[in-house]
Amino acid sequence: MSTENQMVRDIMLPLSAFPCMKESGTVHEAIQQLRSFCPIGSSGPCGFSELMVVNDLGGLIGRVTQQGILRVLFSTLLDSVDIKAFEGKTKEYSDLATLLNGVMMREGVNHLNASLAKVIEKGIRVLPASTDLIHAMSVMVIGKETVLPVVDLGKLVGVIKLAEVFGALGDKLIAMNSK
Repeated sequence: MSTENQMVRDIMLPLSAFPCMKESGTVHEAIQQLRSFCPIGSSGPCGFSELMVVNDLGGLIGRVTQQGILRVLFSTLLDSVDIKAFEGKTKEYSDLATLLNGVMMREGVNHLNASLAKVIEKGIRVLPASTDLIHAMSVMVIGKETVLPVVDLGKLVGVIKLAEVFGALGDKLIAMNSK
């Protein structure tokens, strides 16, 4: 297929190939979805770093990322602004991470049943399915996005990954160079 007029719809992943959840889910369910989702016909590992959140009609609510989940699970450590520098090792506590490990893991367990609403990034950028690949590339690179939702007629239809855009544009450039 020529990439001259190639659009996002030509290389996007359909929703069936990307993890999605309803906003009524929990952080625990999101972790399971990110760790286990693998599209039919794919061979593992299929780990994903984010998932799309949709309403009952399939409309986009937002996204949930691994970073967002970790911020909720370990909020005491990650959201603290008063963290002081570690003063040094002692014989009993050679590593602060080891000292805090048990406390942090218990905190994380306490947040597993938190509502997914706590970690949903709303108001995220979307790309219309008819977006030209050069435009999609510029939006993604300038916005430092690796995955964006794709909409068609106002409905979420898939996602576009920067890796796919990179591959399509790279193939085009290489083909042009060999002529």
